[in-house]
Order: sequence, then C-alpha cells, then structure tokens
Amino acid sequence: MEAFQSLCGVGLITAATVVAEAGDLCRFDSAKRLMAYVGLVPAESSSGGGRYQGRITKLGNAHIRRVIVESAWRYRRPPSVSAILKNVRDNQKK
Repeated sequence: MEAFQSLCGVGLITAATVVAEAGDLCRFDSAKRLMAYVGLVPAESSSGGGRYQGRITKLGNAHIRRVIVESAWRYRRPPSVSAILKNVRDNQKK
C-alpha cells in the first residue's frame, strides 16, 4: 500500500480501496488487464475494415474505478510535492 501512496494523488483511502477490491495485483498480466477489470477501457465496435472506439465501458469494479478517477484528477494541476508525500517517497527508497 505504501508504494501506491507514493504516487501523486493517491492517499491511504485510495490505496486501501485498490488493494481491498482487487486483491493481489500480480494476478493481472498487464496494466491493460487491470484496467479491463476496473472498466476503464474504451468500448469498441469493429466491422470489416472499420473500427470505432467509444466511451469507457464501465463494466468493471465501480468502486475501484471511482477512486482511480478521483486520483487522476490530481494530475490536472501542475505537480507539487507536499511534505507528507515527500516523506512517504523518501521512506520508499530505503
């Protein structure tokens, strides 16, 4: 959980939610599989040579998706590292 918290915008509640809802993240072969589990992949309609990608499917774990999206909003602003986040990141390096 501490590794999650070293990411900008991810706090204790977000990290705990992802770990509790998804379980062992090693069971996902790639980030694509995790995002498919969460429902953060585009809908697709393919026919012949044409391919249409629509909005996200929202066919996954809604609780994880909500906290991930809320954390992603943090990246809209210029990055700044608070003293608390700096301390968490420094402890990760040890």
